[in-house]
Amino acid sequence: MVRKLFLLLVIVAVVWFGARALVHRGEVKATIVFDHAAGLHKGDPVVADGTPIGIVTKITPLDDSDAVSVRIDREHRRDIVSDSMFAIGKHRVVVTNTFAVGSPVADGAVLRARTDSVRTWLERHAASIQPLIAKVKHAADEKIDQFDEKHLDAELAALKAKVPDWKAEGAGALHQRLGALKSRVAKIEDDLRRSNRAEEARKVKEKFDKWLDEVQR
Repeated sequence: MVRKLFLLLVIVAVVWFGARALVHRGEVKATIVFDHAAGLHKGDPVVADGTPIGIVTKITPLDDSDAVSVRIDREHRRDIVSDSMFAIGKHRVVVTNTFAVGSPVADGAVLRARTDSVRTWLERHAASIQPLIAKVKHAADEKIDQFDEKHLDAELAALKAKVPDWKAEGAGALHQRLGALKSRVAKIEDDLRRSNRAEEARKVKEKFDKWLDEVQR
C-alpha cells in the first residue's frame, strides 16, 4: 500500500509538472456530457471543493446522454482541468480535482463525466490522501514557476563570474560547460512553451543569447 501511494504521488508530480498551463484570462465555457442530468436546471451552480465556480447555462439531450453547458468564472478558470471528475449533486454540478493533474481546459471544451471503477476508488479514498496530493502539486507548481526570465537573470549573473575560470581550464572545458548550459536553457524554454508561456520562453532565449554573446567575446 505504501509503495502504491508513493507511486501515485510520483505520477501526480510528474504529470502535473508537465501539463500545468496558463489559460484564458476571461470566463471559460465548457460542455460536460453526463449519462443523465435529471434534476439539474439552467442557473444551477457549478461547485468545486464546496465553492461555487460557475453556473449551468444550458442542458441539451444528446443521443442517450445529456450535454450540460457551464460557464466558469474568470477567477476559477483553473478549477476545471482535462481529468477533473464530475457528478450531479442536489441541483448542482460537483467538480472534484483531488487527483486531477491535467491541463486547465480550453474555452469551448467538451468533457465526458466518467464513472469507471478507478475513479470510484479514487473518490472513496480522496479525503485520506488529499493533503499529500495537494502538497505534491504545490511543490511542482513552485518548481515550474522558477522557470522564468526573472530567476534566470540572477543565475546568469552568478555564472558570468565563473566564466574566467572556465576559460582558464581550456577551450574544451569552456565548450562543454556552455553546451550543458545551452541544453538546460533549451529545456526551460520548452517547459515554458508547453505551459502556454511562449512570451516568457522568448524572453528567456533572448536573455541567454545576449549573455552567451557577452561571455564568448
